[in-house]
Amino acid sequence: MAGLSRAAVVSAKQADQRADELVALVDGIRRAGATTLQSIADALNARGIPTARGGQWYPTTVRNAARRADRAVS
Repeated sequence: MAGLSRAAVVSAKQADQRADELVALVDGIRRAGATTLQSIADALNARGIPTARGGQWYPTTVRNAARRADRAVS
């Protein structure tokens, strides 16, 4: 990650790891019947799982986490 500070690299790696951990949770939520980003966000909030910054889940945050997980695997 040329051009990034060491702290930025560490932060990006932590975000990638968190996104990977969420993949298993989201897969389980989908198997339980969630089909939309909103329903996945609702399920994560109902389970008390905070976002990386401690907030609530919204469809956009679910989408962003899924995209990050896809990038981390690539």
